[in-house]
Amino acid sequence: MKRKFEPYHQQLTMVVDLNERGWFKAHVENQNGKTIFELNNEAENGWPSDDGLWLVEHGWMKHCHDKDGLLKYLRHIGAAKPTATMNLMP
Repeated sequence: MKRKFEPYHQQLTMVVDLNERGWFKAHVENQNGKTIFELNNEAENGWPSDDGLWLVEHGWMKHCHDKDGLLKYLRHIGAAKPTATMNLMP
């Protein structure tokens, strides 16, 4: 019996680590618990931003909890598969 090809499904989770008093930190994990992307509004992130998250400022995300916008960006840079899905863990 010939097996039907099933594409690899990538399940991502956006985990909010800190959202308090103007500070925001989060990371994205794959289904194995490995961190594949980190974001925050602190200068040492590599994408400094005086007004907040650079992904929000540049239109990828509508707000800091916008998992759909973040997933779109991760697909754009190749960190997420085209068929990937994302959950939000506040």
